[in-house]
Amino acid sequence: MNKRKKGFALITVLIFFLVLLVLGVGGAIITQMGYFSIASEAKYTIAEKRANKGLLKVLENGTCENYQETGVNVIAIKDSGNNYCFVWSKGRYLGAKVIKTSIFPLKASNWAAAMYRNLSDLSGLGGNSAIIGYDSPENSCDDPNSCIAPALVTGNNINPKNIVIACNTKENNLGSGLVSTVDPYIYDETLSETDLTSKLFNAENRAKLLESLSNNFNVEFDNGTPRGLKNAELSLDVNNCTASGNTITCGTGENADVFTWDPIKKVYKYNKDNNEYSKIDFGQNAKITFSNNFSGGGYIAGRDITFSGSVNSDSSLVLVARNETTISQNNINIYKTFIFSQNYNIDAQNLTIGNGIIYSGGAGVGNLNINVNSNTQIGTKDYPILIISDNNINIKRNGDAEIWGVIFVTDANNDFSLGSGSGNFKIHGVIISNSLNNNSINLIGNFEIRFNFKVLERLYSNLNQLNLNLLNSPICGASKKKLFITTTARAY
Repeated sequence: MNKRKKGFALITVLIFFLVLLVLGVGGAIITQMGYFSIASEAKYTIAEKRANKGLLKVLENGTCENYQETGVNVIAIKDSGNNYCFVWSKGRYLGAKVIKTSIFPLKASNWAAAMYRNLSDLSGLGGNSAIIGYDSPENSCDDPNSCIAPALVTGNNINPKNIVIACNTKENNLGSGLVSTVDPYIYDETLSETDLTSKLFNAENRAKLLESLSNNFNVEFDNGTPRGLKNAELSLDVNNCTASGNTITCGTGENADVFTWDPIKKVYKYNKDNNEYSKIDFGQNAKITFSNNFSGGGYIAGRDITFSGSVNSDSSLVLVARNETTISQNNINIYKTFIFSQNYNIDAQNLTIGNGIIYSGGAGVGNLNINVNSNTQIGTKDYPILIISDNNINIKRNGDAEIWGVIFVTDANNDFSLGSGSGNFKIHGVIISNSLNNNSINLIGNFEIRFNFKVLERLYSNLNQLNLNLLNSPICGASKKKLFITTTARAY
């Protein structure tokens, strides 16, 4: 009996230990499975982050190019029209793989070839005329590093009919109508309530822009109208002056006032007192004519300014005309000249103006009339120009001509007319109208407005080299580069 009890007890103990063993092994297996599950999930989390990194890398670059680094492999392909980028991104980490796919729009700049808060009239885009969101080959839609923009953006809905989504790499006749590989026309209702001054300038509104111009160029304004120089070092009261070579001469004979430019000191030496001046106001009635390759610089003010010869300053020349600036003589070149005038009459052949500013003001009083004739370049590819209109502006053409630069119209402008005339005329750069009144576009023949981001960059760089804190550094922002249609898959 005792032996039997002892045997039963031994079997019971063995069964008990067996149960404990099973429970222990099972717990260990469950624990290990949980550990492997957590570790596996952690691996996939890291792999997914790497896949996301690949997508964001292509999105930020905006060029739709393949990308690869440790644990990240991205294949990016453009559609046939270069409108969208299809992205396949694989992230890997310790055997775990996550694949993500996405599609996003390509190179949709938040600039535009022409941007209007309110476009009153788009009456014509006839013939081969066009507003184009790229400039070929300078800013070609085939170049992955280029910046492509809408052709036209307005704050009011004009419902244009001639809209083309296309890419044409020809230098001439890029198309007709509103042309771009992204949306050619955008209606942005917020634009009518948005001051566009800060889009281009380091200033939030017109008042701040005038303050910036005054500080950078020592110009005195009266509600936008140039009235003279700030802190003029010498003020005269003369009638007629001629600027030729390195000398400005007012009057004739022994009583003439003569100012000789010193390119080293960057000052004028005055013959009547032997003193040196860099800022000279020749008076309310002074008519100053620039002729015969003038090379002087500094700051000059008078009533009227006329160009009958070339100007190529060894530094920079700031001119203030209280009344009018006239450029009607053929075959002249004007460089590094910053002109501030109430009225303009620009009407000449074989004219080149580069690396400067044409400011017209103010507050809707006065006219900026530009009639570009054959073989005229207002601004050049390497030395674009900045045109600021604070009053009425009228741009026409007659013959083959070009404008390289930026045209900015302030909110004080009452009339901005663009178009009419004959011949081939191209504006390379950007047109921005902050005005809410009487903005019209009537393009016929071979009149093209071509967006050119490199012109913006060169204009900023050239002014920045002169230590002028005027423009914002241009950025090819992508207002439409948003990820969408994104899918995720785990690979085992």
